[in-house]
Amino acid sequence: MNSSILEIEEDLKKSLSSYRYNHSINVMKEAIKLAKRYNADIDKCKYCALTHDLAKEFSDEINRSFVKKYNLPKELLDPINKKLIHGYIAAIIVKEKYNFTPDMVLAVKYHTTGYVGMDLLAKIIFLADKIEKGKNYPLIDEERKLAYQDIDKAIIFCLTNQIKHLTSQGKKVNKRSYETLEYLKKITSK
Repeated sequence: MNSSILEIEEDLKKSLSSYRYNHSINVMKEAIKLAKRYNADIDKCKYCALTHDLAKEFSDEINRSFVKKYNLPKELLDPINKKLIHGYIAAIIVKEKYNFTPDMVLAVKYHTTGYVGMDLLAKIIFLADKIEKGKNYPLIDEERKLAYQDIDKAIIFCLTNQIKHLTSQGKKVNKRSYETLEYLKKITSK
């Protein structure tokens, strides 16, 4: 990493709405607490949490330019993937601009869906994004409590709730979310 947290915060203040910036700060604070609870690398958690949404408010035009320049899957431009593309683009930026390590890049890239084989850092970023103090939705109190008891079971609970919510609204669920859920169910049942 070649930038300080303060430098990244300044970058984010310039490029994000105040709502999105505050969300990123809240995710960073939650990630620090989770890192302490699970003895994870606090600095890596801070950097990933702070930058996870840095591309969230990019225009469709900027998103298209990243897809073209970096040969990203074109399906990311489909409106149903609107919630996924920012992770892919943020991963490119944190790698190139801030020199994040490969594990950090993966945590940023897949913070919305998780992935099969996710490490502790990725789990913390995924959960911190879901349960930060600014969020309020059904079952969040249970998610917050479980996050500090068993990280894998907390992610299973979050993904299950997320999938139920999306399908009840007739929305498509990304296959990676299902794969992550099945993977975590398998490793927790052993």
